[in-house]
Amino acid sequence: MIHAHRRRFAVRLVIVIAVAGMAAARAHALNNCLDADFIDRRGLAELVVANDDPTNPFRYRPRCATVSEGTRIVFRATPNFGMHPLYGGTVSGGVATIDPASPIGSITSGTEALRMLTDSGEFPFFCDFHYDQGMLGSLRVVPPLFADGFD
Repeated sequence: MIHAHRRRFAVRLVIVIAVAGMAAARAHALNNCLDADFIDRRGLAELVVANDDPTNPFRYRPRCATVSEGTRIVFRATPNFGMHPLYGGTVSGGVATIDPASPIGSITSGTEALRMLTDSGEFPFFCDFHYDQGMLGSLRVVPPLFADGFD
């Protein structure tokens, strides 16, 4: 009887630890984008990410978005990327780290740049001059809707 009780306790403990681990994984935030922050833009052919908010030019709209593989991402900078250089990478603890493997790459001139995101994953980005003012975000790329052939 004691062994059965210990086994049930051990199983409950493992379940509690597993659930806590899943909650921690869901709380994972690249560039301050929590799960609830991601707007769903799956299925769109194109998404524009810009710092065009008249009340706060140091914020991207959208800041955190979920898109389908193959979505064209148009990054726009006001007034230009010379004033708001954009890099693929993370900001953590006030330190920006460029990811040389990011499909976002670096955008340092002009007012508009197009990127095609073809692989699933999460791709954070930031303005090198203003990330400490909240000018950062992340894109989650997922397989297209109905990728299994069901339409």
